[in-house]
Amino acid sequence: MGHLTQIQQHWNHAMKPHATFSPISLRYIAALRGHRPKETGVDFTYAEAFCAEPEKLICLAASNPEGRFYGLVGDDATRRAAEDMAAQRGTFNIIFLTGSPAEILAKIDNGSSLPPMLDYLCCNEQNLALSDADRVALFDLAQKRMNPNGLLVRAYRAYNYNDGALRFLVQELAPEMNGAQKLEFLSEIKILGGRFLAKNPSLAAKLDDAIAKKAPKDFFAAFEGAVASSGTFDMLAAMGARGFAYAGDAALASNYVELSIPANAQDLIVSCRTNPLYEPIKDLALDRTLRTDIWIKPQDGSANPAELFGGFAYGIVLPPEAIPASFAAQGKAIDLSSTLYRNLIELMAIMPVGVGDVLQHALGKGEQPEKILEALQIMVACGFASPMRGTLKGTNSSSVMQPRLVGSFNRYLDKTPLSDKDVWFASQVMGCGVTVPAGDAFVMQAVNRAGLNNSVSALMPELQRIAKTPASLAVISAEEPTPEIAHRMITSIVSKSLPQWYAYALLEAA
Repeated sequence: MGHLTQIQQHWNHAMKPHATFSPISLRYIAALRGHRPKETGVDFTYAEAFCAEPEKLICLAASNPEGRFYGLVGDDATRRAAEDMAAQRGTFNIIFLTGSPAEILAKIDNGSSLPPMLDYLCCNEQNLALSDADRVALFDLAQKRMNPNGLLVRAYRAYNYNDGALRFLVQELAPEMNGAQKLEFLSEIKILGGRFLAKNPSLAAKLDDAIAKKAPKDFFAAFEGAVASSGTFDMLAAMGARGFAYAGDAALASNYVELSIPANAQDLIVSCRTNPLYEPIKDLALDRTLRTDIWIKPQDGSANPAELFGGFAYGIVLPPEAIPASFAAQGKAIDLSSTLYRNLIELMAIMPVGVGDVLQHALGKGEQPEKILEALQIMVACGFASPMRGTLKGTNSSSVMQPRLVGSFNRYLDKTPLSDKDVWFASQVMGCGVTVPAGDAFVMQAVNRAGLNNSVSALMPELQRIAKTPASLAVISAEEPTPEIAHRMITSIVSKSLPQWYAYALLEAA
């Protein structure tokens, strides 16, 4: 079995952090481009425009108690429902506002102070796009309401057609080229568009024929007609005009050419970095129509890795044995077998650590801080580790046999009838929401209610409630639960997951 298959199997049965729009993840990605991040634990303000899933924003707020969160929803009924949900979950650092970006901007122009000056402004348009007027208002809201070093995050559809990136580049570049340049452009399209062309064999054949015949017009003719547009290029123009700088892709691996671009196209991509169309060119190489851009209102820059990355904690949610000794990325092998990597993995399996934590531990003795930081960054880039807020000190410690769920958001689980669906938790250690498999959530609920010693008696009524349903088969692989099944379920899950529940502040001792 290959490493990637093993990792996927572990991942399918493990808790998963959802960090795409989390402040910690956004700060880390901006730091990759030399923007000094705000310190963890410092107060910040965060708004989500077009908030379609209030529960996830409430979970993010519960995971970042130093933040003040604002959700912009479409109508008063949605706002009231979201406010009720936040109150039920005991999350009081979030406010919901009614209005589109244009309506909110108009209220601000008329004297409203909400939302206040922002450190983060996020908007997800991948499933339903804003109107042109609201999109302009979103950009204007960022310009007027973002603090220095504030981050705007926008998820959107960059192209309306699968060939959108190629169509846009052909229409933009080919008319300005002479004959020799057009022939060279055909060869570059073959290299850059490898992923796209592999899914479109007829177009690939037409490209090969045009190259063989030295007839670029035969290929470019397929892209004549209506003027192609690129949401990527439009975004670059709109934000550049408002004084913002591109700070990266919220999909972390996409910020690394070596990890995201096919090996044969990497040198060509790197040579295009100064081209104004670099991001659309990268869209073609990645064969992507959807993007999640991070933009910054720049102020503080740094070239010092310690300043940029030293303030983060780093953790893993996969079992250590699921992390391979060597990781293959776009034809290159990244060696993770050295003593430093294995020691870091051993430490992160217990709890998230910072560079200082590693240096103070026996496993980190004699290591150089810059080497530790470099190794942590590589593990984050490969997707095995994540930047996090860091450890959370427990408030009680009288008995580890009577654990309690951490925080009001998570304690709501005690009142929740569970099914076979993953359950959302807030993690103040990860700084983002995390989903836990349904079986784990059933056990966690029972442990919270009755403690480890009496968890079987607490679990049985819940298993009987879902008996003879698809949920029963999914959670216990049987229709009729028995005390023996409940005991095996608790023993298996607790032995596997309890340390992580403690490490990521989902449970603490009573």
